[in-house]
Amino acid sequence: MAETIGNVIATDLSAMDKPENRTRRGHMFRRISGQKRFGNERGVTLIEILVVIGLIGVLAAIGTTMLIRELPTIRLKEATRDLFNDIQMVRMHAVRRGATCSLQQIAGQDRYQIVQNGVVLKTVNLSDYGGVSFGSLNAAAPAPDSGTFPGDALQIQPSGMSNGGAGMAFYLRSAGANPQGRRIDVNILGRPSIRTWNGATYN
Repeated sequence: MAETIGNVIATDLSAMDKPENRTRRGHMFRRISGQKRFGNERGVTLIEILVVIGLIGVLAAIGTTMLIRELPTIRLKEATRDLFNDIQMVRMHAVRRGATCSLQQIAGQDRYQIVQNGVVLKTVNLSDYGGVSFGSLNAAAPAPDSGTFPGDALQIQPSGMSNGGAGMAFYLRSAGANPQGRRIDVNILGRPSIRTWNGATYN
């Protein structure tokens, strides 16, 4: 009987050592081990997803409100930068082409043109900026065009000299509950500079 039991045990051990059984035991171990390793992790709940979506919605609403409030100022800055660059363009054309070039405000309209030798090189409509127009927030500034150059035209000679000087400027303003103002001075050398309305004066 002892011999028979020994033979049975030996047979079982031999069976366990077979390649297919070793593979099966290893797979079971990996499966159990995997359950231990990942069993404590949990998925994202519907409530958590809804909370995240709600937070994104709130942040988007705040961002949109801030953008709408700042939009008039952003547009004014863009128009001011473009007019500044156009003044520099007028000077460049005058010097390089050896002929007087001018930036002319169109009377009664929020438009200006760059003209040289009777040819219109560029036309800009301030209404394209949305709420931007010629005009000053300073009641003492000229109206309605708010340009202080003779005939509302900045002229630059081939030498680079301009008909500008002290007090010669273009004025831009934005629409809205809290309008902003910009002033672009042009000195006698034809070089522009930007001033910002601070509620009392341009500085």
